[in-house]
Amino acid sequence: MNGYLYAFKHALHFSGRTQRRLFWEFMLIHLIASAGVIYVEVATDNLGWIDLVYSAITLLPMLSMLTRRLRDTGLSMWWFLIVLVPGGVAVLVFLMALPSTVSQSELTL
Repeated sequence: MNGYLYAFKHALHFSGRTQRRLFWEFMLIHLIASAGVIYVEVATDNLGWIDLVYSAITLLPMLSMLTRRLRDTGLSMWWFLIVLVPGGVAVLVFLMALPSTVSQSELTL
């Protein structure tokens, strides 16, 4: 739950880094919540507005978490665009699972 709350508290912070644990906590709760929203829509024959609202609410937290997590792995934030090519989502999941890197500036005191 900490990762989910962290994502919303830092939704407008695209600088810095996000640890792997916080990112995956956010993703797990986000996927469970998304499944719940879809279940409610199917059960009530809804036209999809609940999912649209939930997606709009979580768009900025998702983008900021992705950006900071990519930076934590040593990659540019623009790598999130890989989802636009076939198989890109699988590549992005792999990149999100990479361990954190330590930058040269963090090594020097």
